[in-house]
This record gives sequence, C-alpha cells and structure tokens, in this order.
Amino acid sequence: MVKARKAARVVKVEVKQKLEVDEQKDHSEEQYHAEEVSTKRRRIVSSKSVKSEAEQKYEEVKKECIRDDNKKATKSVKSEAEQKYEEVKTERNGDENKEADNEKALKKRSKPETSGENEVQRQTRLTIGSKVLQASTGSKKCLGSHVSAAGGLEQAIYNACAEGNRSLGMFVRNQRQWNAKPMDEATVERWNHALKNTGFPLSQVLPHGSYLMNPGSPDPEKLEKSRTAMLDECRRCERLGIQLYNIHPGSTTGSGTVEQCLKIVAETIDYIVDNTNFIVIVIETMAGQGHTIGSTFEQIRDIISMVKNKTRVGVCIDTCHIFAAGYDIRTPEAYEKTMKKFGEIVGFNYLKALHLNDSKGGLGCRVDRHENIGRGRIGKKGFKCIMDDERLDGIPLILETPEGDYPREMITLYSL
Repeated sequence: MVKARKAARVVKVEVKQKLEVDEQKDHSEEQYHAEEVSTKRRRIVSSKSVKSEAEQKYEEVKKECIRDDNKKATKSVKSEAEQKYEEVKTERNGDENKEADNEKALKKRSKPETSGENEVQRQTRLTIGSKVLQASTGSKKCLGSHVSAAGGLEQAIYNACAEGNRSLGMFVRNQRQWNAKPMDEATVERWNHALKNTGFPLSQVLPHGSYLMNPGSPDPEKLEKSRTAMLDECRRCERLGIQLYNIHPGSTTGSGTVEQCLKIVAETIDYIVDNTNFIVIVIETMAGQGHTIGSTFEQIRDIISMVKNKTRVGVCIDTCHIFAAGYDIRTPEAYEKTMKKFGEIVGFNYLKALHLNDSKGGLGCRVDRHENIGRGRIGKKGFKCIMDDERLDGIPLILETPEGDYPREMITLYSL
C-alpha cells in the first residue's frame, strides 16, 4: 500500500513537471510568433516609408525645377521642368539602349485610345519620346498628338510628355455618350498636379468636342442636346484652365440649307460664349463629305462674321480635310497659294491650330480619310512647307493619323 502511494506521488510529480515544460514551450512559441509578427509589421512599415531610388530622384528634380522656375530657357517651347521630367521618366522606365531590342514591340503598339500596353511597349514609348525631344531641338514648331486620358484626365498630360509632345489633343469626357458624371475637385487637383510636375503649357492643349454633337443641327431637339453637351465640355475645360476647344461645325443633315446651318453654328457659339468665361471655340475645317459644312474658307469666314464676340472664336486647319475639299498643299507654290487664300478670306489672326494628317483620297475627293504622314496623297513635300512656315510657329500642330505611331511621325516631321 505504501509503495503504491509513493508510486502515485512520483507519477503526479512527473505529470506536473511535464505540464510546466509544455506550458513554457507554448509560451516560447507564442513569444516567437509575436516577435515574428512584430518583425513583419516593422518591415511593412519600413517598406512603405522608404521611397525607391527613382522616386527620390524624381522628388529632387521636382524641387530643383521649382527653385529654377524663373530660369526657364526662352528658346525652347518645352519648359526645363518638362525636359527634366522626361529624363527622370526615361531613367526610371528603361535604358535608351533597349530601343533596338524593343523596336518590334513599338511597331505593334496600339493607338493611344486603346488600353493594354505592356511594360516593354511602355518603356520603348518613353525611350522614343526622348528621341522626339532631341529631334525637336531648335524647332519652333509645337508638334503633338491626340492622346488617351484613360485612367484620369491627368494621364493625357503624362502620356503626351512620355511621347515627346509639345502640344496635345484629347477628349475631356467620354465622347461616345451624351451624359457624363460631374467633374469632381479631385480630378482638377490631379490635373493641376500633372501640369506642375511636367511644366506642360496649357496654351498647347486643344481638346476635341464630342463627335455626337451637331452645333448646326436644324432639328431643335438634337440642337439642344448638342448645345448642352458642348457647354458642359467647355465648362470642364475652363475648370482645367484650358483656353481652346475644337469643334466640327456640323451638318445640314440634308433637311436644311447651308446658309441656315452656318447661322445656327454661329448662334451656338454665341450661346457657349455667353455662358462661359474665356474659352475660345475653334472651328475645324472640314472635307465636305456628305452634308457637312465648313469645307470652304468662305463658309468658315461666314460663321465668324455672325459670331458676336470675335475674340472668342478661332480656326483649326485640318490638312487632310482642306486637301479633300480642293485646297492643294503638295508643293511650295500650291501651299503658298492656299495659305494666301486663307489669309485673305479668313485671316491668320483667327488661326489657332492645325491637325496634321495625310490624305488617303485625292485632291478635291471630298472624302474624310486620314493617312499617315508621307504615305498619302499630300506627301512629305507638303508637310515640309508646313514645317518651314513661320506663321505656324508656337501654335498646336496635332497629329491624328491612323496607326497612332506618333513619336516616329513627329521625328519625321522635325527632320523635314
């Protein structure tokens, strides 16, 4: 009996010791896991707080650009801040020596309006953008392109700078829909931040009006919808500080006369001017396809003559459109003859921009079909005349060519 009791006490002591060991082990494991979690948290916090080397360089460049704001070069349209921004973006996104390896990817790059650009294509685009800046050295022409604003309006600025643009075209809202959600203050702040970061000049931004609109529609209901949409887009432009707004003058739709349509367009412009503060409505020359108006310099002149406030109206010459409408610009002699007509009939004081497009159709075909520079019926000689014309210095010259390989086309134009 005594032996049994002693054995029971021994077992009890052993069990107690085992429990204490297990408890210490559990405590050690808990402490280990707690320390591991704490370490991971410190790493996460540390990783969030530490900027990458490229970001630090970018911030340094921004600060330097702000300090040197009053030292911008006067001979170049691009600001010093923009040039430095381009250098940083090129350094961050790819070595310039990768251009040969990535050339194939660049050729396959989709139009700016489409998404899905991969990293190789993006890096290549940035690299060739630096080539555009090099090609533009010494030129007073402000070449640019119609760029995508997918992901936010500010992306249009960054996309333009990445491709070496000195000017840009864009849509300020979805151009395929009549209605759009209001522009919030955060959008404006991001836009202004992009302008500050890049130094991109607002005077070189030319938004394009929605293709749904017909400012000269003889149908009262459609005209009201067009004016409402146009006013909304112009007010968005003004909130962004944009000074110019490009429109197609519209169409008779076959149910009204040209004279009536011209008058309605002028009244639409008056309506917009009366309800905005400073935006300038820029009338684009048209090809004369179908029932569209604005294919002759005389029609453009007549619209302007009926607008009350002539300081708030201007003209954008589309090279494809005027060629298709019968104005020859293929040789220096033909170009000068056409531009002389424009000066006499409309006036260069109204010329605010050009859309640069070659033409698939021949002279006077009245068909609106854009072609890449040098591949159409106008040819490189005609565009050399434009690049040599000092009257076009300092205004937006915006590409709208089909394949959207804008940087290479800008390099071609600067080389003419």
